[in-house]
Amino acid sequence: NKNNGLVTLAYGLSEYMPDTDLRVQDVFERADALMYENKKRFKSETFENEPVVESYSFVRFYELYEKLLSAICNFDYVDKELIGELLVKISHMFRLSKGVVRVYRNRQEEMEGGGETLCPFDYGGECIEIKTIRAETSVLSSGTITIYQSPDADPLTYEEYEKVELVMRTVLSFVTRNRLKDIIYDLAFFDDAGYPNLRSLNNYLMSLIKSGRYQGKFACRYNLRHFSLVNQEWGRPVGDEVMKKHFEGLREILGESGFLVRLGGDNFVCIGTADKVEEAKNYLQEAVIKVDEVSSVKILTSAGIYCVPEGAVINDIGDIMNKIINAFRAAQSGGSDHIIFYDERILQRKQKSMRVQQLFSDALANEEFVPFYQPKVDITTGKIIGGEALCRWFHEGQMISPADFIPALEKTSDICKLDFYMLEHVCRDQRKWLDGGENRKLVPMSINFSRKHIMNMDLPDVIEEIMDKYRIPHDSIEVEFTETTTDVGFSDLKRIVTSLHGKGIKTSIDDFGMGFSSLNLLKGIPWSTVKIDKAFLPEEGAADNDERAVMFRGVVTMSKSLGFNCIAEGVETDYQLQVLRDAGCDYAQGYYYDKPLPKLEFESRLVTKSYADRI
Repeated sequence: NKNNGLVTLAYGLSEYMPDTDLRVQDVFERADALMYENKKRFKSETFENEPVVESYSFVRFYELYEKLLSAICNFDYVDKELIGELLVKISHMFRLSKGVVRVYRNRQEEMEGGGETLCPFDYGGECIEIKTIRAETSVLSSGTITIYQSPDADPLTYEEYEKVELVMRTVLSFVTRNRLKDIIYDLAFFDDAGYPNLRSLNNYLMSLIKSGRYQGKFACRYNLRHFSLVNQEWGRPVGDEVMKKHFEGLREILGESGFLVRLGGDNFVCIGTADKVEEAKNYLQEAVIKVDEVSSVKILTSAGIYCVPEGAVINDIGDIMNKIINAFRAAQSGGSDHIIFYDERILQRKQKSMRVQQLFSDALANEEFVPFYQPKVDITTGKIIGGEALCRWFHEGQMISPADFIPALEKTSDICKLDFYMLEHVCRDQRKWLDGGENRKLVPMSINFSRKHIMNMDLPDVIEEIMDKYRIPHDSIEVEFTETTTDVGFSDLKRIVTSLHGKGIKTSIDDFGMGFSSLNLLKGIPWSTVKIDKAFLPEEGAADNDERAVMFRGVVTMSKSLGFNCIAEGVETDYQLQVLRDAGCDYAQGYYYDKPLPKLEFESRLVTKSYADRI
């Protein structure tokens, strides 16, 4: 009306408040002051292209506030447009020029200035901050709300300030509550790095089972082998990025019909359609991931895969998860195949493993485990220069193969008990041989120790204590660690070997060439001997003999140049013995000379100490 030259009206409205108004004059004076304030605004402000300005009144405020409460408490439907309109009206009522709400997932995000920003109203121009309120939820997410006024706006009265603060707290509660639902969903179904988690997998599997859509699917449990080495070489941030790229690469293979989650660390589960299983398997077997523009890293995995057969009936999540977990554990057992498809034989092996673990304690107490000794021979002289103690288990008149019980014991700390048991019995035998006279002079005996020992800080002291108990020379025992001990950390292995070396106890690296990073194990660790795995030995008539011979010679030359003794395992033929001679390898162990022998037979070999007929 003002802009069009028509009649305008300024008014003030005040409601009687029984607790504070003692006279009619009190009510009138309040209304009169509001009327003059309203009149002043009409005179000084231009209203062209601006919304109608709500002036403050007790009744009008609570009318708008009641509508606001009703809108934000509608849990079935949130009318964001209506809420925005009501906030605009309230902002005009209290002469506010801007309102900003910020929501943070956690304290770190708040400290870094991240989070999500919402702006319910902003009329532009210069503004002054009036008040900020902060709220924090039980899961440490938080939110803030800040209001502003233009510099020339009349300040809020005490009564207005209280009303504005009430609205601010209401809005902040509403926003944080709604954002908290999203945050709780993320916390429930995603991990800190943003990967879908186990709960997300359970939900997905339940939906498949309820709908019967598991037919034609495969499930896979896998982990990234030796991924700690990637972190060591490139650093954790780069390692995280490599892991993410590997994850995205598999997700791309699985497509929209697939599902992929992280269980934690470098462990994952994926679900896909049967037509993708071969491509997924090949990717898990070996994937080359780019680190940067010039560098790449090869990622290998251990994986257990279950393909749901046609006509199978799946009743619960365990029907799938138990199968892929059993197949995964079989893939991790140390065999050559790191990708295992589930079949019923895996379950049989698991039952056999459980049986071994049940029998172990009594078997150990009854001394059913017996050391057999396989000679080590100088191929030039034929003399026995040492032996290896190998464990055999005799139960109820039957000998149980090490392949049937060692992997089962490796799954628990029982393998450590067996290793110490073997050391004790070998030391006891050596004491007997020492007491038997010069004809059975000691030769060093090697004993395999599981990689589970590497984290035991006291291992060198315990080994020394057992040897000293039987009063045998420290150089009469050689402790063997398999090359796969890189799983538990190079620095821990180096600490153990260095400590044993300092005590005069020999050490050797067993099965050299079969692990992930063989050359690293030869640097900075004071080994006594390198035992070359039989896989390097050429076999007469084999197609890759030339390649094996080159590799064998290289390992022998490198080991000897570093000052290590070098012995070849699994020597069985004259042809292989000649390969050792040609390569300069001085020592051998294998069926060419003798199989692992019972104690009494090995004692008789110690009398002659020679295989002169095998030179």
